[in-house]
Amino acid sequence: MTNYVIGFLRPDVSGEQWQQDEARIHTLAEKRGWSVVLVYFGDPKRPGAVINRLMNLAYAECVNEVIAPSADHFEPDDLPALVKIADVICADTGTRYTIPTNDAPQSPPKPAAAGGR
Repeated sequence: MTNYVIGFLRPDVSGEQWQQDEARIHTLAEKRGWSVVLVYFGDPKRPGAVINRLMNLAYAECVNEVIAPSADHFEPDDLPALVKIADVICADTGTRYTIPTNDAPQSPPKPAAAGGR
């Protein structure tokens, strides 16, 4: 069974390397046997709307993971909100952010051990 994922990047963070960052998203997904259903390019002129749109896309596409080039592509409060919908994996480090299962619900997301949700 194929796992479907969404890619996310902000062109303002990637700069001229945005195509390489998009390729890293696809490469990581391919290595894990996942299919990228779409890559969402966040608009820096709409900071609050970016995370809301990404969360809506993740929910609507029923994905379990969102892959970004790095954590730098998110605003400070984005990861705690997004991991309520899907895990976030950073292509640069392979770090997976997920909701901690043993902590209080208001705790910030923590990197999880590689390999599972």
